[in-house]
Amino acid sequence: MSYQAEREEFVARMTREGLSLDRCRSLLRAATALQRYAELACSSEAAARDRVPCPHSRLPALPCLCEGYGSFDQATNTHGTVPRYAILDYQAERRAERAVPEGWRIVTQGDPRGYTLRVIPPSYAERNAGKDRFNVDAIGVPARETVRW
Repeated sequence: MSYQAEREEFVARMTREGLSLDRCRSLLRAATALQRYAELACSSEAAARDRVPCPHSRLPALPCLCEGYGSFDQATNTHGTVPRYAILDYQAERRAERAVPEGWRIVTQGDPRGYTLRVIPPSYAERNAGKDRFNVDAIGVPARETVRW
């Protein structure tokens, strides 16, 4: 299915669930960004070497991302560095969370082979009862294809 057809189907489905067109567009943009960062994380050693200080070391209100990358020093309780794309990925996830109203959930996945962003509307609560986060029914947000040079 083409991106255009998948996008139109997604917008139609989300508006039937009660999401506004502006919020649908925000989710589509976030899905494309998350897709690109997931592809970058999986395929580029240079991207992994492009490291910046953990955002928590500058702004304690932000979460610590360096623990997940093994650069947090437990002995001295000092923050290390994280790949630059990890911060951008975190920011894209926060934008996606802000795009959905109260009662809705998003699920992100770092594997670029499928949907990197999925939305769970409140109407799916009953069918997802008792399921873990990897087996929930959700609506996949299509991402634009990444440009290859």
